[in-house]
Formats: sequence, C-alpha cells, structure tokens
Amino acid sequence: MIAFLVSAALGVARQTLFNYRFGIGEEAAALYAAFRLSETISTLIAGGALTNALVPYLLIAARQGERAISLLVSRFLSFMLVVAIPLTIGFGLNAAPLLRWIIAPGLDPATQELAALLTRILVAEIVVLVVEGILSAILIARGQFLLPALGIALRNSVIITVLLTPAPTIIDAAIGSLGDSIIQLLILIPGLVHHRLQLRPAWNLRDPLMRGTLRLAIPGSISATINYSNAIVDTAIASLGAQAAGLGALHNALLLGYLPQRLCGIAIGQAAFPYLAAAAVARDRDLFRRRWLAATGIGAALAALSGLALAIGGRRLIQLIFERGAFDSVAGDLTFAILFIFVIGLPIYVTVEITGRALIALGDAHTPLLANIAQLITRIGVAMSLWQIAGVFAVPIAIVLSSFVEAGILSGVILARLRQTQTWRAAHHMIID
Repeated sequence: MIAFLVSAALGVARQTLFNYRFGIGEEAAALYAAFRLSETISTLIAGGALTNALVPYLLIAARQGERAISLLVSRFLSFMLVVAIPLTIGFGLNAAPLLRWIIAPGLDPATQELAALLTRILVAEIVVLVVEGILSAILIARGQFLLPALGIALRNSVIITVLLTPAPTIIDAAIGSLGDSIIQLLILIPGLVHHRLQLRPAWNLRDPLMRGTLRLAIPGSISATINYSNAIVDTAIASLGAQAAGLGALHNALLLGYLPQRLCGIAIGQAAFPYLAAAAVARDRDLFRRRWLAATGIGAALAALSGLALAIGGRRLIQLIFERGAFDSVAGDLTFAILFIFVIGLPIYVTVEITGRALIALGDAHTPLLANIAQLITRIGVAMSLWQIAGVFAVPIAIVLSSFVEAGILSGVILARLRQTQTWRAAHHMIID
C-alpha cells in the first residue's frame, strides 16, 4: 500500500506537469488514446493475470525443489515471449486503423495520426512487461513484496524527469513512459539473482504445472483484457462529442478516483493472494474464508472512507494539484463532476478486485471472465443509452452500475462454493491435479 501511495503521488506529480505542458487539448487526447490501445494489449499479454496464474503453481513446484521452480519459470517465460513478440509487432503495424475504428473514433484525422505514432512507441512495453510479470510472481509466491513494490513506487520517475525538461514534446512523454517500464523490470533482477534460478529456453506444454498455469493464465488474460476494455469504452464514449476536453477531464478524474481502488483493492488483493492460494492448496476452507472476508471487509471499508473524502474535498484537491497553466477552472469543474459520480462505487470496485483474485486462488479463472463479460455488456449498454442525455457523465454512471453487476456475480459464486463442501473439494482439484 505504501508503494501504491508513492506511485500515486508521483502519478499526480506527473499529471500536474503534463496538464501544465499540454492541458486537455488535442496532443493530450492523442496520448490518452495511445495509452488505451497499448495498455489494452499489455493487459492481454503481460497483465496481472500472468502473476496470478503462476503463483499457485510456483507454490506447488516449491514442494519439488528449486529445480522444478526454475523449469516452470523457464517454460512459461519462453512460451510468453513466443506469443508476445509477434503480437507486439502486429499491433504496432495496425495502430492507425485500431485507433480510427475502435479506440477513439471521434478524434480528428491529425490527432489520430499522432496517436498512432505514440502507440508504436508505447507497445514496446509489452515484452518488458511479460518478463516483469513473471519475475514478480517468483517473489510474490515467496511472500517477498519489497522489490515489486519498489518497482511500482518508481513507476512515474522517468516520465516526470522528461516533463521537467525545458520544452518536452508529446513524443518525449511517450518515451518516458517506456523508460518507466524498463526501470520497473531492472529493479526485479536482483531478486532473480538472489534466488539463483537457472533460467534457459525451454518448451513443454505437456508438463502438468505448465498446463495448470495456462489454464489460469489464458482465461485470466482474456478477463483482464475485457476488464480493461472498459477504458476503451470510456474513451470512445467520451470522444463521440468531438470534444477533447471531455476525454481529458475523464482521464484526470479517473486518475484520482482509481487511487483508492489501487490502495484498497489491488494492493490488499495482491498482498492477500499468495496466502489465499496457500489456503486453497492446503484445502483449508475455514482459513480461506477468514482471509477472504478480512481482506474484502478492510478494503471496502477503507474505500468507503476514501470515497467520502474525495466527494467532500475533491474539488479543492483538483484546484491545488491540477489548475495551472493550460488547465483552467472550467476543466477543474468538469473533472470534479465526473469524479463525484465515480467515487460512489469505490467499495464495489474494491470488492471486485479482491474477490476476483480469491476465485483465481481457488483455480477458477472462468467466473471472473464471465463476470467481466457481463460487466462490459452492462457498461456499454448504460453508457450508450445515456450518452445523448448525460454526455461524458454517462461514463462514470455506467462504471458504477456495471460494477454492481460484476460484484454480485463474483460474490454470489464464491459464497456458494464456501457453503458446499463437495464443490469446494472439486474446485481444488483444478489446482492440485
């Protein structure tokens, strides 16, 4: 949580500098759209699903010794690089049509052309993030969070350095973001050296541990991508009015709004995950229930308090950190109005984060996938039906309502499994076998 807080503070500093340099005009909109496309691909290939899928099987491999861990990591890393490198090249070559037809159809041609150039820079992060996700899993499975946390904390340091230069361009900002990913990977390498893992190219899809990891990784990656596709929906809806201001205000509002979700949902959920997985591998239902309820209850309570604080003091906060240079009070008013609606659902967003990880710890990546699909359909339906009436405000309204649907599905399934002994045992065969 400390690391996420430091990262958020640097993120606010980055955004303040970015707003001062670029405001919420066309160049800013181009970078936001480029981020949406590159981050969506990164989520599919190299997102948190890699770490979540690998941790339970690293715990099982640990029973067989360090050699089994090295072999599993070598095989999984080799497989992911074979997948990631061609896809990265393909998406880079097709950035322009993807932006034109899917990501930001409302932007003018010149802005879309700039966004395509920025996307080709940013997609280089994907291969770096594949390696970073796998190395993080090794440390997290051992309960060692310091180096992954340090990488998170320093995530915005390079781009801030770039924005502090006398006359940075929007291309410089994209290169700075790529530099942050490289720094995040380099920080993890000492952990790999410390554990003396012997990594080498290896390929065996018939290995039971490899098959089990892929059974979680593939639907988990699809689920994470569908979940991140929400950002694409948000960007597309916000761009339909052909006003870059709506897209910029939405980005700034969600930057602040997602901070409590990261602190209370992602940080707590990721910290709890290896312990939930350990209880799952041990088939200790009572221990699993206690850990899940504790993590969810604490996270949701903290999120509710954070949401109240943002609803009361959010406008003043926006004024203090964002309103300078090209970012004026009109932009601040629009940003706060979006933020005010968004924070209503903070406890629900946190419940989704933690409960989704709990189901993966049980070896179930399909329920989070189905819940994400239901959530995305709801989000698109609500946003499209309200766009003509509410404009850009249709986006935060859709976020809140669709998250209730997702949380209801995830919580209902996990509660049903915890009540049924037979279902509990069967679910754990997905991991153990």
